Amino acid sequence: MGLGEAFHGDAALHGSDPVIRSPHRLGEASATAQLAIGTAAAAIWERRTGQTGDVEIDIQHALHYLHPTHFVRQSGHGIDVGAEHVATNGLFACADGRYVMLEAGPPYAKLLDGYLNFFDCGNNREALAREVARWDSADLEEAMAAAGLPCCRAFTREQWLEQPQGRLLERTPVVEIVKIADSAPVPWTPAAAFPLDGLRVLDFTHVLAGPRSARTLAEFGAEVLHISAPRYADTLAQHLGVDVGKHCAYLDLREPDQLGVMRELAAGADVFTTTWRPDVNDRFGLTPAELAAGSSRGIVYMSANAYGHEGPWAGRPGFDQNGQVASGFAAREGAPGRPRFSPVFYLADLVTGYLAAAGMMAALLRRSVEGGSYHVRLSLTRSAMWVQELGLIDEQLLAGVPEKDIHPPRTVTFDTAYGAVTNLAPPLTFSNMSLPRVERLVPYGADPAAWKPHVG
Repeated sequence: MGLGEAFHGDAALHGSDPVIRSPHRLGEASATAQLAIGTAAAAIWERRTGQTGDVEIDIQHALHYLHPTHFVRQSGHGIDVGAEHVATNGLFACADGRYVMLEAGPPYAKLLDGYLNFFDCGNNREALAREVARWDSADLEEAMAAAGLPCCRAFTREQWLEQPQGRLLERTPVVEIVKIADSAPVPWTPAAAFPLDGLRVLDFTHVLAGPRSARTLAEFGAEVLHISAPRYADTLAQHLGVDVGKHCAYLDLREPDQLGVMRELAAGADVFTTTWRPDVNDRFGLTPAELAAGSSRGIVYMSANAYGHEGPWAGRPGFDQNGQVASGFAAREGAPGRPRFSPVFYLADLVTGYLAAAGMMAALLRRSVEGGSYHVRLSLTRSAMWVQELGLIDEQLLAGVPEKDIHPPRTVTFDTAYGAVTNLAPPLTFSNMSLPRVERLVPYGADPAAWKPHVG
């Protein structure tokens, strides 16, 4: 991402893996992604104030940030996303002995109905397992792709790297920053209370990775406007965790006048984030090229998807666990014949979200020097591959290591329209920079679809 040249302080990680029973370096993966955010923010702060500072993180707190939704509380009560309990979500054995991963999300009705209609069976794991067991795994994977439903075989890392998509992703940076248009540089203004003070972020994302990346920008002072449709909303547990610090507005992009508002908002944005399929953005004229053409200052466009932006799997849908299973991560967590998810369930969504935030800040640094518009590209599967590339932990070192994340979390509680909401406290500590108290949390659609006037 080029942050090493822009950051002149020290970045420190306190602690080391293993902090949870996993052959993967989960604490260090999360901490590395968080420190990328911290170094990017510190580099921007140095550009705006002339102050060079340091950043540090504790590995236990970094591990918490691989599953922050599990620490969300509403009036003291835990809020369950529910995805773990949906019948269609999980690993199913096929006729050839291979497992496939189906994933309908929290659930989303379109995907849940799609699976049940595809298999013509009841909404329970036993019925689904019987139907999946009739299929060859490779045939089912292709049939599901044709139907637009998330499905992938469980690969080992070696098997995945033999696949065309795996080979392509291995050659792809975990965070791609591609310059897509030229424009004049946009220097950082010195009068700033926080690193991203004065920047506008248009957040057109859903689920976890994208919303988390945009929330991270809000935590460093950006104005973030989240856009969703009145007919669509993520679960309450997701919302209470990823939309803190944002303004939340409704726009129905099927209506021409509201689509026009969306494009006007994009023209005034410094950053645009999306995790919708490319065909959705194509249909509404919200592609990187179109938004870059409509921006006079240059725009940073971040998109994240399941399997990458190029190659035969580029358009396939998928979620966090699809990335774990396809990449070989799950095979190593369990065994080639018995794949298993991350011990905190999540992995790719959060790693991708944090790396995306760092990538967007790195692109903003480039815009301040050389100008232009940039496309920041990530995928869940590439992030899961990156975690494996950090190396494995010797099995002997895992003896006595807890199977669950039992370290007491650092949390903050604040009053909202939903009552008292608890989230994890920020994981990073800076030597010369304070961060805003990000406690705003409103229902979807509560705000107008408009930017606040710039002051000064």
